[in-house]
Amino acid sequence: MSEISRLQRYVPARQDLRVRLRLSVTEFLLTPLLMVLGAVALALGSVLVDMSSPGWSPDVRNLFLRLFPHENLVGMLRVIATGLVTVTTLTISALLVAISHTATTVAPVVFDQFLRRRANQAYFGYVAGCATYTYLVMAVSRPRWAGVGALLAVVLAAGALVLLVFMAYVMIDQMRPTSVVRSIQDLAFSARLRQLPLLARSRTRPVVDGDSLPVTTRATGYVVDISTARLEKLLAPTGDAVEVAFQVRIGDLLAYGDTVARIRGGDEESRRRIADDVLDCVTIDRVRNADVDPDHAIEQLGNIAWAATSTRQNPDVALASVGALRDLSARCAAAGVPEAEAYGGPLPVVYDDALQRRIVAALVDLVVVSTSSRQHQTCAVALSTLAEILPQLPDRDRDLAVKSLQRALPATLSHVASVEMGRGLARLRAAFDTIGREDMADQVRDMGPRLVRESGLEDDLIDHLDDNDITGPRPFRFR
Repeated sequence: MSEISRLQRYVPARQDLRVRLRLSVTEFLLTPLLMVLGAVALALGSVLVDMSSPGWSPDVRNLFLRLFPHENLVGMLRVIATGLVTVTTLTISALLVAISHTATTVAPVVFDQFLRRRANQAYFGYVAGCATYTYLVMAVSRPRWAGVGALLAVVLAAGALVLLVFMAYVMIDQMRPTSVVRSIQDLAFSARLRQLPLLARSRTRPVVDGDSLPVTTRATGYVVDISTARLEKLLAPTGDAVEVAFQVRIGDLLAYGDTVARIRGGDEESRRRIADDVLDCVTIDRVRNADVDPDHAIEQLGNIAWAATSTRQNPDVALASVGALRDLSARCAAAGVPEAEAYGGPLPVVYDDALQRRIVAALVDLVVVSTSSRQHQTCAVALSTLAEILPQLPDRDRDLAVKSLQRALPATLSHVASVEMGRGLARLRAAFDTIGREDMADQVRDMGPRLVRESGLEDDLIDHLDDNDITGPRPFRFR
């Protein structure tokens, strides 16, 4: 092998156009393309009707020609075709400006949410379909025809103008931070439901001992999906003798040489056969897929809250994001993971679900970043939310959450001893007592006098609130 051939192995592979096309169609293009194809079919039908118009009753045909003269209809078609293109261009330009402005104050995630909304896809598909229909009818129109196709184009154009008024409001409403947060929240839970087959059929810890064969990737990008159907087909010949332990999760960013999985059990030949084909079960792309990646939505909510917690930002956006994270954690904890038999039985696959850990990490980040902007209310809400989440976490996730809080809690001493901070710390202390972590409860209890002294107060505000307010973790409302 020549030196050039050897180096060529390290050149990044070209992006799979099939994957990109599938994601593009799924994200935005499917609905507009279907509506344009429907407009083409409608144009074909109207042309066939016009072609049959010379055989109509003379009275009916003459009535059409008198009410809708051919010259007027053709002139109207030219105006409609040009106007639809102009309106579409101006609408897109105005929306890009609005989205860019919103993205600077909320987060770039607004672009993703704008593309994925069905109403936006349907509107652009309808306008593009109207323009396509108008051009097709105008191209084949004949003076002897009754002009049914041209008349229908006028009706469709009037509908597009009416829709423009409604869509102007709908699209502006979509730019509101609360609407963006709610859309991400809904998308996250839908993605969680699509991820359940993988979670239900896999195990959380390895059960097969022995040497492991690592599987590395030459691709670069995000783990978009892991197919349980392909894994089932791949592992069918070996049964439970061979185990595939994934070292990555959906949403992880991979670089050249990263370990994707480890193959354990069976003989060496079986391990190598599975190692050669296991990457075919993993879809890697340059763009994350929010349809099957709830962690992506969690990171988006965390980024929105982080940006809104910065100096000179409106804290209401951060509070809305924290509320969405709390709601998502509650729903996922209440729903749980179904039995493997509901999806075809268990597979000898190890996959680590880190959704709750990602939510805790996002909230802990807010506790830390709030110290720079001195947004005590955001810090207090994050602490209260953590207090509600902690008792519902599995043991492993709970231990990691406690360790993260142990390192982040000293940052709260830079805040003012407000009523909200006292309430948040008191609830967190009660949560630590509930899960049996008296050491952490004592640490939070000692922070009360320190926070009061730093603020120049005399009474222990935290103890005062602890005696007169509901401080324990409230039950999840969605259960």
